[in-house]
Amino acid sequence: MTITRPTSRELIAAALRNHGDALRDIRIDDLADEDDVVLRRVGYRLVQSGDRSAFEAGRRLLGRASNGRLFPPPHKRWWTGPGKRTADLEAMLNPYSAELVWRDGRPAWEIGGRLWLHGVDRDWRWYPLLHVDPNAEWAKTDICWIRLGRRMQHAV
Repeated sequence: MTITRPTSRELIAAALRNHGDALRDIRIDDLADEDDVVLRRVGYRLVQSGDRSAFEAGRRLLGRASNGRLFPPPHKRWWTGPGKRTADLEAMLNPYSAELVWRDGRPAWEIGGRLWLHGVDRDWRWYPLLHVDPNAEWAKTDICWIRLGRRMQHAV
């Protein structure tokens, strides 16, 4: 028995069929681009729709478009840098992962990984993600800026 993964176009068609109410304003021209562009476009609209099942479908579309390495959208608010004081901080998340999750009835970005502080493995924790620097070397959480190590590879 062979298991076949649905194609990108099949995922887009299923999203349009199952979550058409969240995609009312999408035009035919918006679906004529390359598959990963359309997957991202439809995925982010579903994620922001406010519906939990649409969020899950949008998350799957974004995961397919990014090949399992999902990053926050390229919005200027996300891409800032740490201050001078935090550059001396010895804490590091290695390995880390940025995840799109459903919290308190809406989508949110969280970053997590193995926290290393002064060379000692402290714990595995998830932090709400506020900003990422342009080179994705630092991430700002609600606590402080944390240096990022190696990115985890997720199975698709």
